[in-house]
Amino acid sequence: MVARYNTFQILAGIGSSVGSLIGYGAAWLFFRYMPAFVAHGFSIQLPALAFDALAIVILIAITLSGYRQWKKRGGFYGYHESSLYHDLGEDTAAALVVDFYAHRVTGPAYMLSQLFLAGPLLALRAITHFRNLIPAQSGLDERLGGSDC
Repeated sequence: MVARYNTFQILAGIGSSVGSLIGYGAAWLFFRYMPAFVAHGFSIQLPALAFDALAIVILIAITLSGYRQWKKRGGFYGYHESSLYHDLGEDTAAALVVDFYAHRVTGPAYMLSQLFLAGPLLALRAITHFRNLIPAQSGLDERLGGSDC
């Protein structure tokens, strides 16, 4: 029983670590190359080191935000629970059309925010899985199996 539990914790920790690397990688690529793309579009010439530094600062901010959210026992949340969700009502056609077009912007923004927060949240979840490992002791399975809990 303990070996099965530890195996699950190790696999969940490894999976969370891989997900964290994907989240951090996506955030790095986005915040490293998107500002450079926008600056190039406006004919602003900055050294590549400036964009690297900007990406690092943003990743630190994302990590702190994810840690703060994790400390509040938070985590991933649904679109309807996010601050990006809005409901202008269905009273008039104008409100319905504005609501439809506004969700075209806030929907992808929500998806990107969840992808970027996956880095720190999944890293913290991986640490939790690895801390939950039960040390192997002789006779522990028998003692756990004999309890009436």
